[in-house]
Amino acid sequence: MTSAADIVPEAYFDAVAIAADAPASVMPMTVIEAHLYAYLGCILGLFKGQAVGDWGYPFAVTSEGFPFSVQFETARSMVVARGLVDEDGAGLMSARHDELVAEMDSLLTLGSWVDRRHWLRAATQCALALPVGSIRHAIGQSPGLFASVRLGQRRLLLQADDIELLYKEYGIVSSVLGVDVKDLLSPAVIWLSARILRTEDAAVD
Repeated sequence: MTSAADIVPEAYFDAVAIAADAPASVMPMTVIEAHLYAYLGCILGLFKGQAVGDWGYPFAVTSEGFPFSVQFETARSMVVARGLVDEDGAGLMSARHDELVAEMDSLLTLGSWVDRRHWLRAATQCALALPVGSIRHAIGQSPGLFASVRLGQRRLLLQADDIELLYKEYGIVSSVLGVDVKDLLSPAVIWLSARILRTEDAAVD
């Protein structure tokens, strides 16, 4: 049985933040989508200078081609067990708003989570601009995931080569938007959209 000592604090915060801050239209969300938003939040943090090694827990690509974290899943299960989120038999999660707000307020007094919350919120807000299926597809085409899925390999994500490619891609997006862009949502949506368009162009060719 999972105990509090088994929980990675960053993963627990992320599980709470994703459920608490996700737009109403994103809920209920699947377990796979929760992992997807956590991974996207990590990438957005990377774009803003957060070292992957400081994220607190790793991600791997599953045989189905989705980003997955054992530590995040353990924390997410704890969030459900504590009654902050409801999960039905189909694996759909619904937020208990009041309980999540109270837990979030408590967590924010224990550490400096403001930036992290911002990145995760931007990740879920991408679903306001793009269908979740499109976000899932775009992430599936991102560095690290695409090659692994194509070769049928399971591997850790966000390794050195992946990060270098991600920085190059984000550099292109930033050069288009300009240095004065303060919000994270616009470049995130453009980066995801570029991934979608790239695969559509490849399919046409």
